[in-house]
Amino acid sequence: MSFAESEIMKTLLTTVSRFRAARMCLVLLAAGAGVLPVAAAPQAGPEAEAQQKRLELMKSKGPDLKLTILPVSLAGRSWDRVTEVVGLLLEQQGLKNIELGKKPFEPPATNLNGLAAAVGAYVKSNSITNGYALYAEFNGSQQTGLTDMRAVVVDSDGAAVWTNRLTAEDEDFKKAGNPDPLTLAVLLVERLKPQFGLDAATAKAAKPGKMAAIMDERSGLPPADQRSALPDLQQAMKKAMPGASILVYPPRIDGATTSVLSGSNVVRSLNQAGWCKAIQAQEPVLLKASLADPNELKALWGIATEFRDYVRAHPPAADYALYADYFFNPQHADQGFVHWVVCDRKGDWVVVDMQNSHHPDYQAIGIISRDRCDQLLLRRLEGYLK
Repeated sequence: MSFAESEIMKTLLTTVSRFRAARMCLVLLAAGAGVLPVAAAPQAGPEAEAQQKRLELMKSKGPDLKLTILPVSLAGRSWDRVTEVVGLLLEQQGLKNIELGKKPFEPPATNLNGLAAAVGAYVKSNSITNGYALYAEFNGSQQTGLTDMRAVVVDSDGAAVWTNRLTAEDEDFKKAGNPDPLTLAVLLVERLKPQFGLDAATAKAAKPGKMAAIMDERSGLPPADQRSALPDLQQAMKKAMPGASILVYPPRIDGATTSVLSGSNVVRSLNQAGWCKAIQAQEPVLLKASLADPNELKALWGIATEFRDYVRAHPPAADYALYADYFFNPQHADQGFVHWVVCDRKGDWVVVDMQNSHHPDYQAIGIISRDRCDQLLLRRLEGYLK
């Protein structure tokens, strides 16, 4: 497997786009994991009793617990993207006060107890006073994949509160198959939840916070308040059909040109199907949103934002306006996408839809031509209009 940053983000962003909300990834990926065991209790003795008291105190704080997440180590290297994912998943379970450590912790080669002591010394020397600190590492190599996870929580005095290790020999690790960083992040959070006093009730009450804002910025998503009206507007559009009108602009092809032929094809197909009153735009519009960023969500929302602004400046003589963005490789069906946007006559987003090789509708059609992009657009439109 690859530990490249782009692959980590691709895994996360695919999950986000497919289920339309990042909080779904914890539910969906953890669903098959079964009941995860908590860390084994330390050996009996005064230190074990003291650690147990520290653990009970931490649990009692629940969602108000203050936590600093030290940079997560992935195959021996700190990755801020993975650290952010762990923070997001904990926030989705109800944890309110999360900070992300900036300075990487470089652990010595030692056992779990030695690791806990090293983390504690690091926390004391770096004056991390935000209640508790979490350090996690996902170990492996390019050749073996990820084979081991270790995690430590210490308090602000550097005293160990909770330690845990999961290896490829453990049943939960085996159930995950060949886990990627996101899967291990989910397994880690599932183990942390009871230690932090988090449960189904705290998850239900959770609200997007600092971690969600960071992930929105990373992903290219606009702020949540700009997207919150989409479901209601989609329902209103569906109820307005088939009598409502949609102005269809020729789609952009490979970021460089537009296809009047595709625009005509979509208009004709919509009218023949009777889903709406489709109207062909008289003048093509070549939007300029860049495709240079490897983050596909940024490309999607870039075109969505530019089209929204265009519609607001040029109100359509129709109830809705549609613009699509096609990219395809005739030799490789997995190297394309179909992005499309519907705005109402005021310029508000109604639909912002992304289809690529991770999505079933895209896979079913096999995008290798402009015509097949048209087919996919029409298939997706049907679900929103009927």
